[in-house]
Amino acid sequence: MTHALLLPTLDADDDRVPVHADPVFAAIDRHNEALAVFAAAPQGRARARARDNLHKALADLLGTPCATRTGMLSLIRHFRRWETEETSPDAGGPEFGIAMARAADLSICLGVPPIQRHPVVLPSGRLIAPARPVATRVGRALARGAETLAALVIIAGGAGLVGIATLL
Repeated sequence: MTHALLLPTLDADDDRVPVHADPVFAAIDRHNEALAVFAAAPQGRARARARDNLHKALADLLGTPCATRTGMLSLIRHFRRWETEETSPDAGGPEFGIAMARAADLSICLGVPPIQRHPVVLPSGRLIAPARPVATRVGRALARGAETLAALVIIAGGAGLVGIATLL
């Protein structure tokens, strides 16, 4: 399934939608406005309402087809800016993944380089490892501890069974 939602031609003469009438520009404007309102909203009910409006604007943006090549390029540029400045993959939810998939499909459709996150390089040439969230680190530590405990139980159980077998 492709996320590059394209509009068909308008009539048999192969006339296409003019650039200024592309519906994706209005959707991008609504999303930018919702981002600005959310960023300026105070805590409480106003912030929750702004967050709901932001999610609705993003859903509308993700469901709006691109009618022109310029609209596709503008949507890719908007997603790139939104990805680098406004959100992170951990906080974006499923909409973030859908937006990145749509941007990747549009990049393939247009032949432009896809969105890539480049790692930070220290002056020594060593790469900085990405920081994992606390919940991920705790989960991995618990998994390592459980695996170590299971290994110790297997070793102790095996030693006990060998001891019992030698007594028989």
